[in-house]
Amino acid sequence: MTMSRGRLFLFLGIALMLLALAAAWQRYAAAHDGAAAYERGVAALDKGDARTARVELLNAVRAEPRSASVRLAQARALIELGDGAGAQEAVERARTLGAPLPATRALMAQALLLRGENGAALIEGGASDMAPEDAAMAARMVGRAHMAQGDAQAARAAFERAVGLSPKDAELWVDIGRYRLALGDEAGAIASADRAVALAPGSVKTLTFRGEMTRSQYGLAAALPWFEKALKASPDTVPTLTAYAATLADMGEASRMLSVTRRILALEPDNARAWMMQAIMAARAGKDDLARTLLGRTHGALDGEPATMLLRGVLHLRDGNALLAIDSLTPLLGVQPENQRARLLLARAQMGAGDLASAATLLAPLVVQGDADPYVLTLAARVQEGLGDRVMAADMLARAAWPVRPAAVAFAYPGDAGLLGAGPPANSGTAGDNIPYIRALMNAGQLVQAVDRAHLLSRMNPGAPDAHMLYGDALGRAGRNAEAAKAYEAAARIRFSQTIVLRLAAAWQRAGDPMRAAQIVARYLAQNPTSLEAQRLAASAYLEAGDWRNARRLLDAVRTQSGDNDALLMVGLARTAMELGDMAKARAFAAHAYRLLPGNPLTADIYGRVLTRSEDKSAAAVDLLEKAVAMAPGDPAIRAHLVEAYAAAGRSH
Repeated sequence: MTMSRGRLFLFLGIALMLLALAAAWQRYAAAHDGAAAYERGVAALDKGDARTARVELLNAVRAEPRSASVRLAQARALIELGDGAGAQEAVERARTLGAPLPATRALMAQALLLRGENGAALIEGGASDMAPEDAAMAARMVGRAHMAQGDAQAARAAFERAVGLSPKDAELWVDIGRYRLALGDEAGAIASADRAVALAPGSVKTLTFRGEMTRSQYGLAAALPWFEKALKASPDTVPTLTAYAATLADMGEASRMLSVTRRILALEPDNARAWMMQAIMAARAGKDDLARTLLGRTHGALDGEPATMLLRGVLHLRDGNALLAIDSLTPLLGVQPENQRARLLLARAQMGAGDLASAATLLAPLVVQGDADPYVLTLAARVQEGLGDRVMAADMLARAAWPVRPAAVAFAYPGDAGLLGAGPPANSGTAGDNIPYIRALMNAGQLVQAVDRAHLLSRMNPGAPDAHMLYGDALGRAGRNAEAAKAYEAAARIRFSQTIVLRLAAAWQRAGDPMRAAQIVARYLAQNPTSLEAQRLAASAYLEAGDWRNARRLLDAVRTQSGDNDALLMVGLARTAMELGDMAKARAFAAHAYRLLPGNPLTADIYGRVLTRSEDKSAAAVDLLEKAVAMAPGDPAIRAHLVEAYAAAGRSH
């Protein structure tokens, strides 16, 4: 009995010892697994793979919940993924676990910046007890915080301090590039992007920023290889995927863009920008119900952005709800008064709501442009007809002419007189106050002063394309077209945008070098194949050169985007169909053009020419061409077409 009891105690002791050993082993294994997960997470971070790092570090946190170093590494991963709230929580937890404040301040500043708490970020980044090894990072964060607060001078000082501490930090040069871009120094931003890539040629951040700058500097197609190289380095980086998808969308590559946005949504199901891009694509394809559904999935995250306001306005207009369209487009025009598309759409909405006076006011700044678009003039004419002013309506219709060229003159503002009355800005090199002042000078006809002031502004801001463009505008208004083209070229070398390119092409056209103008447009179109205005201008060049097939290809592309209500587009389509021998289509296009704009000499001329060349030799051809000559008596081409019609009808006159 005693022996049995002793054995029992022995067995119990052995069992307890085994349990203790098992628990110790479990603790050791967990700690070992936590350490391994931590090491894998840090290694993934060093390779730029923040998503893998997040998973590994979450496992490390579960294994070692009281490790401050694991929490700080987790904060780094969350910062890379743009999760400011999660990163702040991780840093705060590390502090409670004993991490010294100086070693956490730079990370906390980054987390706070992501949350938009710029003042708090400045306090953390500017703390006097900053760890020396984090001083450069902290100075970067201080610079970014000052940028966000609009204090350019303080931001510059912070970035200069960061460069002094860590001149070979590639991400610092990306920040400096964005700072220069915000100031309008795009040439400086390009140089910063090049410096960043040279320092870290395999970094997803440097490659993405260079792609963004390449898109602006050279065009959409040129930017794609940079984004693709960045994604090869880090396939799941959402900001890069977003920039890539947006570029594909602007190029008209809808299926490729859809594939990339699906990839974004697989990584971040609530990504508002991906849903927004899909909504825009659906709207472009005429799938309005789908566009509304997709827009709803943004859950209002982008409602304050211009693209969202514009899309909502378009969808409301298509739905026939003019009042809702007005509600969407009015605030957009408030923040972007030079957005001509928004202005036109809002004018159409006002017309739909029966407020013709407001529509006329909206269109007035566009109508006064010397090269106003025929569609603008036609829409404004319809408004004036509704208001009972048929004389003004007739004048607007008479101004419509082909080819369509965008205005290359300053946009007129009601406040111009007040700007001039206040006198010139004290500093002739600051863009913010000089640009509106110079525009006011131009609109007031004070061209000598405008040219001088714009020249000085461009010299003092050599990296700012807007300054060069404004100088070109002033020279063009003064009739110095070749010099204007040179100024626009200086702008185009920095930013090859549609606004600059169309001004440059128009300047060379007016300077008597249409070949150079056509080459510039063709180069732009190769980079930006969906640009409506570039397609129009290139088609015009092909028409003048007699290249009917290429002209028709581009005019068909314009028609796909803009529809059948542009009379002068119909004129171009009728002409190409006629020259290519497709008389049935030529007649249909010409008749439609004439119905849309019967008071224009070009629509009467093309309809008359098509009828002259038709097999039935319609007698109406002579009447139409006589009308065209009466409206444009000084046009030798139209008069020659009338002579041809007389001959076809067996008449001498």
